[in-house]
Amino acid sequence: MTPCTPAPPCDTEYPLFCEPREITAIAKRLVVEDSSACDKTLQTPPSSQVLVSNTNGTISWTNGASNTLLRKNSTGSVEFVTLNSLLQSAPVDLGSQPLTTTGAVSVGSLTSSGAVTTASLSVSGTTSTAAITSNSTILANGNSSKIGYNTGAGGAITQGAGAKTNSVTLNRPTGIIVTDSAALAADTSVTFNLSNSVIEATDIVLVSHISGGTLGSYNFAVAPVAGNANIVIRNITAGSLSESLTLRFIVVKSVNA
Repeated sequence: MTPCTPAPPCDTEYPLFCEPREITAIAKRLVVEDSSACDKTLQTPPSSQVLVSNTNGTISWTNGASNTLLRKNSTGSVEFVTLNSLLQSAPVDLGSQPLTTTGAVSVGSLTSSGAVTTASLSVSGTTSTAAITSNSTILANGNSSKIGYNTGAGGAITQGAGAKTNSVTLNRPTGIIVTDSAALAADTSVTFNLSNSVIEATDIVLVSHISGGTLGSYNFAVAPVAGNANIVIRNITAGSLSESLTLRFIVVKSVNA
């Protein structure tokens, strides 16, 4: 045993001898040193509380709200903060919960089945969300970055045999249409209808001739309406062409106001 220096209200005339205290990994209270007594025990905390210290060195039990974490603030104090105020170093899966912020969001990877609304969004990895709404510009950075449709968004449809005027149905934002090989006279246009539930009246539908037939021998025009688009094919050569054309289309969201 070693002698201890008594502290009020202990008897100062007689030295105390301290028995070594046992060590335990599980406890309900802490023994603390206090200037007003030899020692005190810190009260047993309610369930799910933690010790925090302030800048004066005082420690106490505290309990944060749901979905909060501990952090050290700029003054050195330990405090509870909400999860959304912490930077995430790993991908964050938001599930079906929406993410809304008036500030910038910068993440390595973002996955959400809910909507994402931000003032600015910067993603260096993959992004998978139900919708992204930004009050700022959305840009693809890097030599290999792209903005477009992911695997699974597209589809393909082949026109019925007999005429290039036959209607087709493909309810996708992008895809391939293979036309019939019926003859198209020189300097003549034909129109067929693409039924597509993705298309809204104000959207822009772009069509590109990617293969099949003679590239550069046709002009294309598109007139979208809600749920449909009329696609015009014009033979701009001096002779009749009997070719099956492979066309790729994309639907671009647009509004009037």
